Amino acid sequence: MVGRRTSVARSFQEQHAEGKIMNQAHVKRIEKLQAAMVAANVDAIFLYSEINRNYFTGLTTSNGLLLVEQQGMPVFYTDFRYIEVANRTLKGIEIRKFKPAKEQLADYSAAATSWKTIGYEGNLTVAQFLPLQEAMSGAKWVSISTMVSALRSVKSADEIDAMRRSAAANDALFADLMDTFKVGMSELEMLRHFRMKMAARGLKESFSPILCAGTNAVECHHEPDETILKPNSELLIDMGVIVDNYCSDMTRTVFFGEPTARFREIHDIVLNANQTAQAAVKPGVRCCDIDAIARGVIKDAGYGDYFGHALGHSVGLEIHEQPAFSATCETVLEPGMIITNEPGIYIPGDVGVRIEDLLLVTETGCEVLTHTPHEIVLPC
Repeated sequence: MVGRRTSVARSFQEQHAEGKIMNQAHVKRIEKLQAAMVAANVDAIFLYSEINRNYFTGLTTSNGLLLVEQQGMPVFYTDFRYIEVANRTLKGIEIRKFKPAKEQLADYSAAATSWKTIGYEGNLTVAQFLPLQEAMSGAKWVSISTMVSALRSVKSADEIDAMRRSAAANDALFADLMDTFKVGMSELEMLRHFRMKMAARGLKESFSPILCAGTNAVECHHEPDETILKPNSELLIDMGVIVDNYCSDMTRTVFFGEPTARFREIHDIVLNANQTAQAAVKPGVRCCDIDAIARGVIKDAGYGDYFGHALGHSVGLEIHEQPAFSATCETVLEPGMIITNEPGIYIPGDVGVRIEDLLLVTETGCEVLTHTPHEIVLPC
C-alpha cells in the first residue's frame, strides 16, 4: 500500500530536521513540489523521466519512477540493478523494487482509492500512460509539466555554480577550437575535432553542435556536412557541453579573413539586438517583452522577416527548458532563471549571423555567464 499515513509523514519531516535524509537541496525540492501539489489540488504525481527523477533525488538511473503525494515520504521504484544504490543514497525515501507489470499496476490501483487527481509528465509515452490511466480510471489525470518546469526554472546556488562551470568549460573548448579550425576543413572534420577535444577534457555535449561554413550559416539548424570552409568566409558555431549534469549553450559567428562590409553590417545589427535585450533583462519583466525588444532592433534595421525563431530558451539539466524569450511566453523573470539570448538574421543565399549568450537573472539585472568575445576574426 502506497497511501500516506500520518506517522510516515511525521517520520519524513523528523528525518529532514535531523539531517538523516538525503541531500537537503533535494529534500527542499520535494517539499516545494508537495506545496505546489497542494495548491493545485493534485493528490499524487508519477515522475518517470530520468531528468525529473534526478532533479528531485540526485540519483541518475536508466529505470525508475518517483511517486510523490501531497504529504509524507515519496516512493522510489526501480529494478534490481539500482536497488542497492537507491537504498544507499536516497535516505528518507521509501525504496521499492518494480514488480511484474500487472502486479505493479494493481499496487497503484490499491493506493489510488483516495486520489481524486493524479499528475503525469507531458512527455510520458502512450505505452506508459494508458495502463496507468486504466488501472486508476476513477481519478482525474492532469499534466504537471508546467508545474515541474516552474519549479526547475529558478536555479539554486549549487545549480548556478554548475552552470557557471559549464559555461566556462564551453568557453575554453571554443578557444581551443579556434586555434584548430582552419580554412580548407570540412564541417564534418571540424565536428570531429570538436568531439575529440571535448572528450579529451572529460566533457559531454549538451546537444549535437551546429557548424555552418559560408552560406550554410543561413540555415538556423544546419546539419554539418562535407562543405569546405573557404577563405574570406564566415563560420557559425552553436555548441554546448555538460558539467555536473548541467548544460551550457553558446553561438558565435566568426570570419576567416577580412570581413566583408555585408557581414559587418549584419553582425553589428545582431550584436545590437543581443546587447539591447541583455540590458533590459531584470526581475519583473515578462519574457515576451525581452523577445520583442530584440526583435524590434532587427525589424527597425529592415531585417525583421529574417529573424524567425524565439530569442532564447532556459537551460539547466536540459538544453531546452522553460521559460523562454518568445512572443508567447508571459512568464515574469525571477532571480535565478538562466536563459539564452540568441538573436539572429538569416538571409538565404547571402549571410547568416547568430550571437548567443547565457544570461543569469540577478536581483538587479543579469549576469552574462558566457565570456567568449562576440567579434572574432581569424586569419585565412
